[in-house]
Amino acid sequence: MEPKQPTADEIRAQLDRVLASQVFASATRLRRFLRYVVERSLDGHGDELKEYAIGIEVFDRDQQYDPRIDSIVRVEAGRLRAKLDEHYRGAGASDAVLIRIARGSYAPTFERRQPAIAVPVAPVAALGRRRRLGGWRPALAVLAVGVLLTVVAAWQTKVGRRGERVATPVTIAVLPFACYSTDADDQMLAARLTDGVTSELTRIGTLGVVSRTSALQFAGVRRPLKDIAQALNVDIVVEASVETEGDQVRIQARLVDAVVDRKSWIDRFDGRRGDVPTLQRGIAEAIAAAAQMRQAQ
Repeated sequence: MEPKQPTADEIRAQLDRVLASQVFASATRLRRFLRYVVERSLDGHGDELKEYAIGIEVFDRDQQYDPRIDSIVRVEAGRLRAKLDEHYRGAGASDAVLIRIARGSYAPTFERRQPAIAVPVAPVAALGRRRRLGGWRPALAVLAVGVLLTVVAAWQTKVGRRGERVATPVTIAVLPFACYSTDADDQMLAARLTDGVTSELTRIGTLGVVSRTSALQFAGVRRPLKDIAQALNVDIVVEASVETEGDQVRIQARLVDAVVDRKSWIDRFDGRRGDVPTLQRGIAEAIAAAAQMRQAQ
């Protein structure tokens, strides 16, 4: 028998549980994103969850927002799906209600977790008899099968690296963040952000990241980004600018796809001078998610 669909109250209780989890603790925008799409679906407006509407309602874009140019909704949706998967693999492994957002859609689905199927366990005494009857031959057979599977897995991995089914990691270079202020503190802030975002991208581990020293040689160099990407042997170049006003910091970040020589992603990040580590982490996570979308295409 198929389990009954969870009620609206159960879904809202599960939503609160997910948003309060450690996985979403520092993901302010993703919490807002998830609550918005869940509440709209429960109110019967799931069919209205389109990229343009979400960009305006969740990410504060204005009426000139163009999803073809600004991919923030698609990028953040990918991050949201990953966060939900992470929650249900960890703290939410026993949650009764599942909230999912399928690829290609922004409308969430809700379902009850299927009950675990009990697997009969043979009595200990019976197992002992089987071991005595079989002697060392069954154990040797199991060991041989394990070795064979390991060899096959290793061979498949090598083949996969040469085949089309395993994607080659995207390589990326973070160019020095531009700062148009002559203030020494502002210049140092831009350098810290460049170094921090590069380090965070390396820590995330999903991309091949060019060292900051290699990218630094192109600081202030007026060359086509396609040429810079070719010189650094990367697929994507990150360029960004930093603006400050008192304690406020605004970073405009862009990804340039070296293959087609055009901007593939752009986003804005606002914070305070004291929030530099959080800004670095947020920018790097957004860049990694956008680059992974390119890899998946």
